[in-house]
Amino acid sequence: MKFLIQLCLAIGLSFAHAQNATTPIPGLFSISNFTFASGETLDTLDIHYKTLGKLRVFEDGRTNAVHIMHGSTGQGAQLLDEAFADTLFQKGQLLDAEKYYIILRDGIGHGNSSGPRNTGLRAKFPSYNYHDMVEADHRLLTEHLGVNHTRLVMGVSMGGMQTWMWGEMYPHFMDALMPIACLPVEIAGHNRLWRKTFIELIRLDPDYLDGEYETQPLVSLLGAMGLLQVMFEGQEYMQREYPTRAAVDSFFEQSFASVLENADAFDVNDQIYAWNSSWSYNPEPDLKNIRVPLTAVNTADDLMNPPQLGFLEKAVEDGMRRGLGKAVIVPASNETYGHGSYIKASLWVDELEKLLDATGISETTEKRL
Repeated sequence: MKFLIQLCLAIGLSFAHAQNATTPIPGLFSISNFTFASGETLDTLDIHYKTLGKLRVFEDGRTNAVHIMHGSTGQGAQLLDEAFADTLFQKGQLLDAEKYYIILRDGIGHGNSSGPRNTGLRAKFPSYNYHDMVEADHRLLTEHLGVNHTRLVMGVSMGGMQTWMWGEMYPHFMDALMPIACLPVEIAGHNRLWRKTFIELIRLDPDYLDGEYETQPLVSLLGAMGLLQVMFEGQEYMQREYPTRAAVDSFFEQSFASVLENADAFDVNDQIYAWNSSWSYNPEPDLKNIRVPLTAVNTADDLMNPPQLGFLEKAVEDGMRRGLGKAVIVPASNETYGHGSYIKASLWVDELEKLLDATGISETTEKRL
């Protein structure tokens, strides 16, 4: 049921956990006349966010800020899940919220930030891409939160892909980068095929009505979410947890029942925009622009980012400046469950510790944290 839990966390349903070392503080940043890469504009682009801890700015311009980005169709609150936050943000942990200023925003088109549904624009909402999301984030940090340099930029899945882009677009903005559950290459091959299938399943549904539906087009929604589930779950995990036909059929029925029960939460316009926003993603040609140490982590059972393609190692060995990058493939085990393993910070927290140690700031600055 890992996929269902991830979906519910992504859309803010009833899988709440105890608060962390400091209470998340919500905020809103409104950008006037935002121009998208497509050339379209929005009179007001709202970016919602949560922060943990307090910002500290040091004499050398660095800060204790940590910017962490969520996955596709998720939101910042996704990263407050106990499997993630309770391994990182608690007192004495690597990203102790009493020591660091943690920023968890809802990306464009996600969560409570401006998107097709909550603006009422539906399919007339501007076509956004990852570049737009990173630009809006940069403006959030610099113009609104007063952050001109971060200790760390990291993200999972879509947020991981945007981590590569942060390193290229703003190479001196951070001390370190950690992209998780992603690849720094164009969305093509199998990865584009399933995304395109997902999108067209909905668009071709007569009940979609060019995005002007009054109720969610359930047939295409179920088909699209079923496809996403196949991509999200690990093959070894599924075989281990559901080793019989009856077990899989029961899992299938529960999964579809959950989608039907919460159909309005899976707004198909939001889904289309979110999954299509990767269409222009391709950081590979500009990897040489990254100036800070980077550790990229995938799991071996991630069907969305299969390790056998060798893209991660090639990016680190050939694309980045020598010595700056490190590629880590976490072996499949009873602790991993496919693409969604990214939320389980215990799988890669040791690599984060090494990265932070390797990019440690001065002793004087550390004492002031």
